[in-house]
Amino acid sequence: MNRLPLLGLSFVCAFGLMASLSGCGESEGPAEKAGKTLDQAVEKTTESVKGAMESTGEAMDNAAEKTGEAVNEAMESTEKMAEDAAKH
Repeated sequence: MNRLPLLGLSFVCAFGLMASLSGCGESEGPAEKAGKTLDQAVEKTTESVKGAMESTGEAMDNAAEKTGEAVNEAMESTEKMAEDAAKH
């Protein structure tokens, strides 16, 4: 078997790969700029959603606490009314 053609093909492929990668410079094309803009928009939206979820969670916690307090007050009032009714 002659390995020379295979070795030559390997060098050509390696050179082609190196040449194609050397074209990747520092300048951004329109696709890269659009991708960065999209990434920033997604990040801002994610932060906004997290903030809204935290605010909603706090509001729900406050509402649950107030509801619990109201239930406890109603139970105490009912117990007092039952005691008063039992006395008469």
